[in-house]
Amino acid sequence: MIVGIDIGSAYLRAIGCILEEGKRTPTVVTTYKKRVEGVVRGTIIDPIEVSNALEDAVNALTEETGRRIAHTLVSLSATNLSSSQASGHTQVTKGNAEVSDLDVDNAIKDSHKGIPDVRNKTIVHTIPLRFKLDGNEVQGQILGTHGNKLEVKTMFVTYPTTMMESFKKVLDNAGLKVTDIVAGPIAESIPLLTKKQKTAGVVLLAIGAGTTSILVYENNVPLLLATIPIGGDDITKDIALGLKVSLQDAEDIKCSRLAVTSRRKLDEIIEARLEDLCEKINKELDKIHRKELLPAGIVVTGGSMYLPGLESVLRRELKLPITITTNELSKVTGDTLRDSAWARVYGLSFLAPKEDEREVISILFTSFIRSVKRFFSQFLP
Repeated sequence: MIVGIDIGSAYLRAIGCILEEGKRTPTVVTTYKKRVEGVVRGTIIDPIEVSNALEDAVNALTEETGRRIAHTLVSLSATNLSSSQASGHTQVTKGNAEVSDLDVDNAIKDSHKGIPDVRNKTIVHTIPLRFKLDGNEVQGQILGTHGNKLEVKTMFVTYPTTMMESFKKVLDNAGLKVTDIVAGPIAESIPLLTKKQKTAGVVLLAIGAGTTSILVYENNVPLLLATIPIGGDDITKDIALGLKVSLQDAEDIKCSRLAVTSRRKLDEIIEARLEDLCEKINKELDKIHRKELLPAGIVVTGGSMYLPGLESVLRRELKLPITITTNELSKVTGDTLRDSAWARVYGLSFLAPKEDEREVISILFTSFIRSVKRFFSQFLP
């Protein structure tokens, strides 16, 4: 089976899936969920606790199903996960001026020079956004076209090298043989976003316990990945301070499990924090000149997506259509999974290599762990 693992700020989730002949999507055979305290805003602060939880998760999946693990994919999500765009160019090498894999690789390598502070960053994913040949933009497949100068605009998803090394050490200590490490929002987008949305222009907004991630698509390619250090736990703390109650009572009030004497004050507290979040989201969208300019709007997911007043505040502050995820995951999994909090680990299962392939073939990106064949036609307009 294929195992997907997500180490969140509140829970560690793992899933076991198999690929069945005749089915377009992986079939879920087992799931695992455990609360972890050793992660703050997506960053591991207690490596021993997390390593033990990872080992327990894998043992539970294999013991329950009796299946061996073919591939393990782990999502990466933390405040320091970010993206940047850079341009590069090269001269076409073939004598007949036909663009080859080597030319594309050379152009992408040249664009590495534009990554800010690249010496301290690990490149998690490399995603070509668009190509130009002799100054003219190329629509569709670039390989096999003819010209002299090849230009590329590339999106790089990066993570601090020191933090990546620590993350990989935790995985090693748990005894995991990892096939790939994937940016969590990219994995999450696979079961939650449609090709129509990704082509028109959409934001996947995942509001978790400690962080909020933003993933922007347009023309079926990702343009931006960013993480904001604000999540549901911040609102819980705001409620505790504002209403002078314990953290547990504040969490129960936030989740409507406990009544509150002043509903108006509660709404003001939540709204203030959400406005702060929206301001940061707009700043990220402004970086790629897409503020208020994404027709498919905002698709909201994550454990904190049911906050009171969330939809109205997002619509007012971001000035875009808002869709709260409901049964998207249920449709894709045949009603096996209903809670969209499982979308990230389930999305990982789509990215595992087939048993008859000698190398990992992804649908969206290249991996920093190994050399991956790029299917440009999958994500070019």
